[in-house]
Amino acid sequence: MNEIIQIIGIGWFAVALFMTILWYIGKKIQNYAIVDVGWTIALVILSSIYSILGDGWLPRRILIGGMVGFWGLRLGGYLLFTRILGGHGEDQRYVAFRKDYGDKVDQKFFTNIFQFQGLLDLVLAIPFLLIAMNPIPEFTYYDFIGLGIFLIAIIGEGIADNQLHTFKKKPENKGKNCEVGLWYYSRHPNYFFEWLTWISYGVISLGSEYGYLGFLSAILMYIFLTKFTGVPMTEKYALEKRGDVYREYQKSTSPFIPWFKKKP
Repeated sequence: MNEIIQIIGIGWFAVALFMTILWYIGKKIQNYAIVDVGWTIALVILSSIYSILGDGWLPRRILIGGMVGFWGLRLGGYLLFTRILGGHGEDQRYVAFRKDYGDKVDQKFFTNIFQFQGLLDLVLAIPFLLIAMNPIPEFTYYDFIGLGIFLIAIIGEGIADNQLHTFKKKPENKGKNCEVGLWYYSRHPNYFFEWLTWISYGVISLGSEYGYLGFLSAILMYIFLTKFTGVPMTEKYALEKRGDVYREYQKSTSPFIPWFKKKP
């Protein structure tokens, strides 16, 4: 137990330091949306630390480190180039926070956004630690099933992101809903496949002692994506921009899990 506490402590220190550096960069460039990139990279940092310091079977540690690394760099890179370097300005969420925080904006972003997300990453990284501590000296069906789900999730999210990006690039689509490909079956297929990656981590962690705790991350991500930062906020801004056009889309299309259109 002491070894696990030490590993978590090292991870916490590394993430806190990383988030502090990222906060300073965000302050300098006047764009705190960089934290969206940071929370993904912080998870890569944690999975790397756990994979290196964990005493589980080495091939499984390499597997989870590689899975999270690929996921984090893909998502982090996408967010960096579309939101930070894409010329879109600071996300509406953070613009609203700036108004709420007033004169203490920088201090509050440091504690309430950057460091809070770092602590949240420690909780989300629970399956990475469980997997890195699993001593079973062979891959089990949990590993294979989890990896299969992960591959489906990564491919699905990549397709959804590309379909949306291609749709938005065309001037004739301005003011329209993206209802092509996966977006025909779900209003937020990218969020659904993102959640599916956390299901994959939970499945792999089932092979470990107390592995059921690995599904805590998937539960939290589902709540965040469907009740707070994901679907609700995205739809709020979509309604402000497209009004009745988006309301019709809401009536016919599944909000999260891809499914067939509802008949009028």
